[in-house]
Amino acid sequence: MTRVRLADLEQQPESIREWAARRGNLNVFRLLLNAPNVFPGWTRMLDELYASPTFDNRLREIIVLRVAHLQGSEYELAQHLPLGRAAGLTDQELDALATGEFAGFDRKERAALDVVDELCTTRRLRPESVAAGRKVFGDEALTELLMLVSCYYGLALVLNAADLDIDGPARSMIEGQPR
Repeated sequence: MTRVRLADLEQQPESIREWAARRGNLNVFRLLLNAPNVFPGWTRMLDELYASPTFDNRLREIIVLRVAHLQGSEYELAQHLPLGRAAGLTDQELDALATGEFAGFDRKERAALDVVDELCTTRRLRPESVAAGRKVFGDEALTELLMLVSCYYGLALVLNAADLDIDGPARSMIEGQPR
C-alpha cells in the first residue's frame, strides 16, 4: 500500500493535467507531484530522454527494464514490460533482462547492459568500462545512457521507498513475470 499520499491531478494546473493525461494519469505522476518545485524539471528531462533519437525504443526499454530488475522496482517493471513488448522485445528477451543472461542481445545492446549492470551494482564504472562504452556509443551517447540509467535508478528508489501501488491495468502485466 502506498506510503505517501498521492496528489489530486484535478487540483493541478492545466499544463500538468494535460501532460499526465497524455501518459495515462499514472500513480507515479501523482506521487511525484508532491514535489511541485522539481516535478516540472523532472517531466522535461523525461520528455527529452524519450524524444532523443540517440536510443531507439527497443534499446531504451532494454535499459529501463534492466534498471528496474536490478532495483527490484515492481512499479517500473509493471509500467515498462508492456512498453518493452511494444518495442519488439520477446518473452525470451524479457526473461533475459530479469536473469542477466544476455546472449541473445546484439553488440550495442550488450554494451548498454554491461554499463547498466556495473553502474547499478557498483555505483561506478571502471575505466575499462568507460572505454568500452565510449567505443560503442561515443561520449555523447554514453553520457545520455548514464542519464537514462540515473533517471530510472533514482525513480526506482522513490517508488520503492513509497511502496507505490501499481496502477490497475499494469498490475496484470507483471503477474507471472520473472522478478
